[in-house]
Amino acid sequence: RARTARDLYGSIVAQARQPAFYAEMGIPDVARGRFELIALHTALIMHRLQRAGDPWTSLARNLAEVFVTDMDDNMRELTFSDLAVPREVKKVAAALYDRHAALAKHLDGSASENALQAALVKDLAYLSPAGGGSLRSDLLAHYLRQTGAALASQDVARICDAGPGWLNPMELKGEPA
Repeated sequence: RARTARDLYGSIVAQARQPAFYAEMGIPDVARGRFELIALHTALIMHRLQRAGDPWTSLARNLAEVFVTDMDDNMRELTFSDLAVPREVKKVAAALYDRHAALAKHLDGSASENALQAALVKDLAYLSPAGGGSLRSDLLAHYLRQTGAALASQDVARICDAGPGWLNPMELKGEPA
């Protein structure tokens, strides 16, 4: 029947593993790069669920909880100390809500066309090596804009029943702003 927050999260993680994000958009294929992609995709789905209102807003909260639990589990697997994990979990939860706020602002039309790209440059700068890097924030912003629009056109019940109709990052329409 209806997919749970965990099912949606599984779809998010699978989408975040698409090779194009790493090969074409320059996201480093390391833990922090994968974290950012998972956080951005989680934020996209949270935004869609929240815009649909009740009862979907509670599913958005559950999805955020699944994200935080997964990050906690991953940190423990990466042998973070038991004392460090709670502090780091607070940071990743804050990062998720920061990414959500930036995406919501843009997808709701209250930010300029380049605002999302500027937010990505600021938030993801730590992924680029000192002295520059190959991060294509223009392509990532273009993908996020198109994916947000695609999700907005999908029925929320269908997203929850059959999974989100994710865009292929290699088949985007138009050119980045």
